[in-house]
Amino acid sequence: MIAIADPRPLVAPGQCSMTALHDSATERERQAAVQTRHVGNNWVPLLCLAALLLFAGAVSMMADRGNGSSASVFVVGTLIAGGISSAWLWRNPSWWVAPRNNYLYLAGGALLGVVLSSFIPFLNGCGPWVILGAALGVYGYFERLRLLVTAGGAVFVTGFLAMVVAVDVWGGAMHLVAATFLAFSANRLFVLRHGRRRESLDSDPGFVGLFEEFDNNERPNFWSSSK
Repeated sequence: MIAIADPRPLVAPGQCSMTALHDSATERERQAAVQTRHVGNNWVPLLCLAALLLFAGAVSMMADRGNGSSASVFVVGTLIAGGISSAWLWRNPSWWVAPRNNYLYLAGGALLGVVLSSFIPFLNGCGPWVILGAALGVYGYFERLRLLVTAGGAVFVTGFLAMVVAVDVWGGAMHLVAATFLAFSANRLFVLRHGRRRESLDSDPGFVGLFEEFDNNERPNFWSSSK
């Protein structure tokens, strides 16, 4: 009788385990890249909040010489910025780590706090400002994103300083500091979402303007990152 050799390639047991480990590592890298893109979508809400602070600061400088802030501007601006951010996140969702109800309670509580604090006179018009900073910090905690927690803390602290220090120009300066920090944070998230632009190469004109790939070995979660 003629023995027919098995056409299937022989695979060592160790090679099977190495292949499984490689597939597992590839899947983790893919999930990390997806998470990076999702959390990067929060750059639009941060940019809206930065624009709100700049506009409120300008109104404060013209109306009250930079002493405190304008609560009414914050209430109206929060509704506009919240509407834009909600529409954006509906089409470009974040990572949504926490349960859905947590985000709904946070949004409702923040809106209620902004409206109610705007009627408290001794807060120097900065009540809504402080509430928005606290809400942003809690949202960052839900998303396990340290960058958002830090940005929320910066907005909260600058709002609190503008509230307790009733000095001309001081409130306007705090608006500018908070808006700058938010703009910087929005840029960081934009880079997470879209990647960094590569430097142009003289030898390849078509290379200009391309985006580099995401580094899947780098953890996208700022909460546990050491950077």
